[in-house]
Amino acid sequence: MLQRSWWKASPSSAWAREGAKEAEGSPSVWALDRRKDPLCGRALSHWAEYGQEGGVQTCGNSAALLEEHFRVNGGAVRTRFPPEPNGYLHIGHAKSMNMNFSLAFDRLAASGAAVPTRETIFRYDDTNPEAESKEFVDSLARDVAWMGWKPARVTHTSEYFGVFYEMALELIKGGKAYVCHQSSSEIEACRKVAKARSSLRKHEADGAAAPASVVAEARLDAPDAHESPYRSRSAAENLALFERMRSGVAAEGECTLRLKMQTAENASNYNMFDQVAYRIKHHPHPCAGDAWCIYPTYDYTHCVVDALEHVDYSICTLEFETRRESYYWVLDALDLYRPKVFEMSRLNISYTVLSKRKLTKLVTSGKVAGWDDPRMPTISGLRRRGYSASAINAFCRDVGVTRNENFIEYGRLQHFARLDLEDRAPRRMAVADPLELLLEGDDAAFAKTYDAPNHPSKPEFGVRPLTLARKVFLDRSDFREVDAPDFFGLAPGKWVRLRYCVTIKCVAVEKDGDDVARVKCVVGDAPADPKGKLHWVSEADAAPCELRDYDHLFSVGKVDDDTWEAQLAPDSLVVHKRALVDASVGARPADGAPFQFERLGFYAVDDDAKAGALVFNRTVSLKSGNAAVKVAGASRKDEQAAQLAKKEAMKSVDPKDMFKTDDMKLLYSAWDGDGVPTHGADGEPLSKSASKKLKKDQAKQAKLFAKK
Repeated sequence: MLQRSWWKASPSSAWAREGAKEAEGSPSVWALDRRKDPLCGRALSHWAEYGQEGGVQTCGNSAALLEEHFRVNGGAVRTRFPPEPNGYLHIGHAKSMNMNFSLAFDRLAASGAAVPTRETIFRYDDTNPEAESKEFVDSLARDVAWMGWKPARVTHTSEYFGVFYEMALELIKGGKAYVCHQSSSEIEACRKVAKARSSLRKHEADGAAAPASVVAEARLDAPDAHESPYRSRSAAENLALFERMRSGVAAEGECTLRLKMQTAENASNYNMFDQVAYRIKHHPHPCAGDAWCIYPTYDYTHCVVDALEHVDYSICTLEFETRRESYYWVLDALDLYRPKVFEMSRLNISYTVLSKRKLTKLVTSGKVAGWDDPRMPTISGLRRRGYSASAINAFCRDVGVTRNENFIEYGRLQHFARLDLEDRAPRRMAVADPLELLLEGDDAAFAKTYDAPNHPSKPEFGVRPLTLARKVFLDRSDFREVDAPDFFGLAPGKWVRLRYCVTIKCVAVEKDGDDVARVKCVVGDAPADPKGKLHWVSEADAAPCELRDYDHLFSVGKVDDDTWEAQLAPDSLVVHKRALVDASVGARPADGAPFQFERLGFYAVDDDAKAGALVFNRTVSLKSGNAAVKVAGASRKDEQAAQLAKKEAMKSVDPKDMFKTDDMKLLYSAWDGDGVPTHGADGEPLSKSASKKLKKDQAKQAKLFAKK
């Protein structure tokens, strides 16, 4: 590779460390190239010698390529993180970053392989100028840095455009690429014929008759119907036509450069059907400018750049597994170094979508307020909502990496946000819907300040003074005109405690029509310490603010691919414009500064905040069951009653139906004759251990059902 004519034009040639030496000690990763790989977990072999079934890793570097690769990389192990700048990074990318910057190396080290130097390349996979922009490029850089990852270097696929062009000429001259004038619909028609013929061959091999529809689609009366009529053009003709594409003479959509991948043996693989390597786009590029009017495709470029940058592990998600064959075809055709490929399952989270197409539509249709809307699963959206990089990374480490499809509950992400915020968020008091309280009593109670801890378990956070004024504000949900035994809020004739302060008793209620306008209370000594300890804000310390309470973007846990827009939650954002907060939060806290507003939730300062007009986003509600946490106006008895009602309701559920209730059926897609789930929501079979546990749960339910 290093002696090829285009190597010096490759940007990676400037930083290749030829001559580096391997550290002594345990076997290097390169020595594992012909045996079971510790990361991929499967044997390595050449794609032409083995089929793609059964998870066989196709690699097969020659001794010369391996020796050259080692001279370039030395003791380093290299991965890459290659997002396309056609949108913002999301939580799925966070999982990929965690794998490429950290977990992959940890796994290799745990296997006993020497990993003296860890390197991850952050690569902008920018081959589609129409969908990419400087905004997206800048957002990717910002988010990678904010997540705490430090790439060994930053590259752009567009930096290699000249190299790709030279390689394309090489492929044309070698009879491995041709200029095709078929339209996309004509290409699809040929592909359909090729697939039908592949199916016919399989039926014949199995000794079975093929369906009449397959025979008809195979078009056996037209022997060449499965391939492009331009496939047999000479190298000279293709070179001339490709130059016509390059010079801008050919119109956009008029023709493409395709790779001669298709054979009778691989016709069943959609990705081996003479992939398009170049298409015409008369559109300037965000980085390359207007130097090109032909642009290479992802399938042609990503494997080539992996090789040129001497990446050891090309890590991607499972939908790219069928592209592994084409990945190695290109590298084999150009005789380039073949990185190891590892496919992992995509991250799927309840109550949201991670499809770039869907996220883009949410933004362009105005369903959300932009890519950084706190309801979005983007890194920017999560950051604005108040999630920290450490919480997101902790979630990704907990989810881990597997080839099994997964469906993660959103609550798991919230759990790590709470763990993080519980430890570092100072406490303050705020009221979302203020109700005016006029206090009467001895002047002595109003002549002093009251200390409130900034954190209940961290004395080093210090205390803040609270001023008891004659007018204070309570949350409206903490007052009822008619009391109840299980209500701990304020009511006529009832004593409560203002948190960290005095006890008060409601003596009068002033109304404006049907609405309570204000409540008069007396400050005094209650006969017993009240159960109700309510958060409040003093008129002397009150700062106006806006509280934005964010919830799930979708109303259902498992969002349907077809009807997803109809499943958007109408109440995913509730805004309290008249809220008040203790002014000790500061005149204008920094963007993202976290607070726990007692009894309300964890909040973060929004970018829209201004001095005198603060804005806070709810990151997560307070954990259910926390002694300091109660839904406004609710009581402990309410919660206990709800749990008891749920348990009683389960007694009437037949064990065969227990996994098909509304909250359970979203987790599974198939059940056996006894009602035990056999497949997860993703359609993948459940593991033996998971099935065993479900059967035990059903046995317990059977005993409960029998007692009914």
